[in-house]
Amino acid sequence: MTERSRRAKLRIRPNPDGLWSDEPMDQQRLDRAEIVRVALELLESQGVDAFSMRGLATALNIKSPSLYWHVRSKDELYDLVVDAVLGECDMPEDDAEGDWRTQLAEIAREMRRVLLLHPAATRLLTGRVPLGPNWLRIAESVIGTLRRAHFGDRLAGYCYLVLLYYAIGFVSQEVAFGQGAEGRVRLDQMREFFAGLPGDRYPNVTAVAGGLAERGLSDRFELGLNGILGGFSEELAAEHGDA
Repeated sequence: MTERSRRAKLRIRPNPDGLWSDEPMDQQRLDRAEIVRVALELLESQGVDAFSMRGLATALNIKSPSLYWHVRSKDELYDLVVDAVLGECDMPEDDAEGDWRTQLAEIAREMRRVLLLHPAATRLLTGRVPLGPNWLRIAESVIGTLRRAHFGDRLAGYCYLVLLYYAIGFVSQEVAFGQGAEGRVRLDQMREFFAGLPGDRYPNVTAVAGGLAERGLSDRFELGLNGILGGFSEELAAEHGDA
């Protein structure tokens, strides 16, 4: 069999070294990469609530039983979709001499950028524990950065979870709130709501109401990120007896 014909009979399956690996398959069968690509397109065009495996099979021009030959369940498909999206995140180069705060901030910003591009995948992340190879690649980058900065293993694990859960949680709220015109409408509604609150009953809320309904969340993301990284610095100092 020639190399070209061998590649034509490849089947894609997840493995610890990357989202997809090569495994022989019949020429007439789809591979998982194509299934995941089409599933993501449908999720983003129709929304998570309207998505169905039957609709995916129709879009792929196959029967539903054939689809389940490739993915055992909708949950398994969602895991693959989420991991494929996370694969779009560019991780900074390992740099033992670089500032760990800068590197972690870059990772958090990159996750936010990618997840905002794929709001459907962000919704799927809520309540899930992603364990795919691309998530593990991000985990390796974050934990490696922390350990090179002399965080103890236990503290490095805690900080890794806090950082990534912050990024995912923040973006999840952004997605739930709405983007573009939808988000602007909701902000206008919030502004009207706060403007109508009695100042004598809610003096503190009304005092900051203008900031609560401002457009653009990047400044708020950076504020939270700076607070988290500052907390990491304090924990690192305490761990080494510098507090």
